[in-house]
Amino acid sequence: MVAIALLANNIMHIEATQVEKAVLLKVSGRMDAENADEFENACAVWISKGAKHIIADLVDLQYVSSMGLRSFLSAAQKLKSASGSLILVGLHGLPLQVFEMTKLNSLFPIFETARQALDSL
Repeated sequence: MVAIALLANNIMHIEATQVEKAVLLKVSGRMDAENADEFENACAVWISKGAKHIIADLVDLQYVSSMGLRSFLSAAQKLKSASGSLILVGLHGLPLQVFEMTKLNSLFPIFETARQALDSL
């Protein structure tokens, strides 16, 4: 029973929506070594469809590990090489602290809301 509960806590969910000039990826749950590739893969799918800008809505992201950070950096690099960008919105709590401690917050455009992010494009 405990193992099942632990597995349930490691779930990350990604919901994609095409909006105006970008793709909005709403990420919820925990992004760790076991599932960080899911974010990178979701970004790669949209990049292959021609997306230039991806907005990662992180309001419901509860945790991000170093592997999660790597996925953000990798996706941002792919978008940058396609003259695009990865924009973070709603970053707060522990994930915000992790971005600040690693100084990665300075590498991404960060906004409070998706509307602000869209207005910046």
